[in-house]
Amino acid sequence: MKYFLLRVLIGLFVIVGPVVAKAAPSPGEIDRVEAATRVFNGVMGQIPAPVLANARGIAIIPGELKAGFIFGGELGQGVLMTRSPKGSWSPPAFISVAGGSFGLQIGGEARDIVLIFNTARSVDLVENGRLKLGGDASVTAGPVGGDFAVTTDIPEVYSYVRSFGAFIGATVEGSVLSFDFNANSDFYGVSDPLRAQARVIPEPAGRLGCSVASATGAPSKVCG
Repeated sequence: MKYFLLRVLIGLFVIVGPVVAKAAPSPGEIDRVEAATRVFNGVMGQIPAPVLANARGIAIIPGELKAGFIFGGELGQGVLMTRSPKGSWSPPAFISVAGGSFGLQIGGEARDIVLIFNTARSVDLVENGRLKLGGDASVTAGPVGGDFAVTTDIPEVYSYVRSFGAFIGATVEGSVLSFDFNANSDFYGVSDPLRAQARVIPEPAGRLGCSVASATGAPSKVCG
C-alpha cells in the first residue's frame, strides 16, 4: 500500500510540478517603490557626486513617522539597493525601520530618509536581516552640496533627512533596519532579491533602478 501511495505522490509531482512562489505585487508595495523613487529623485541632486559614486548601498524610507511624548518612537517602510562586487545595482528590496527613545520630547513629524552605505560591512549587516544604526554601524549626517572631497575617514553610513522641504544631513541613530521578507516574496517571488534571482521585475522597480544607475554612474540589474 505504501508503495502505491508513493507512486501516486510521484505522479502528482510530475504532473503538477514543484510548488514555487509567485510574484503578486500589492498596490501598497507598488506605492512604496514609487514613493522611494520620488524621494531619491528629490535628494540625489543634493548629495555630492563622489558620495553617490562610492556608495555600496542605498536605503530609501519615504514618509517615516516619528512621534513622542516623553517616550518616542519611529516607524517606516522603504527599500534597499546594494551594489555587487562587479558594480551593478540590485533590485530594490523591501525593508522596514523602527526605533524608540526616552527623554524630554513632544510632537510628531513625517520625514523622508535616504541612507548611503559606504562600506561592505554595513551592507552585509543589513543584508543579513537586521542593522541598528549607531550601534551595529556608525552613522553620520551626510554632506550636502558639490564642494566635497572623499577622504579615508568616513562613517559606515551617511544619513539624509527631509522633514520640512529641503533635505539636510541629519543623524538617525537608534533606528533599526530589517528585511520585509513577506513584501519581497509578494513583489518578486523570492524573499531576498539581493541574493536570489527575482522571478519577475515589476516596472516600478525598473524605474527606481534606472534613477539609481543614472545618479551613481553604475549599471542596474533592473534598468533596461
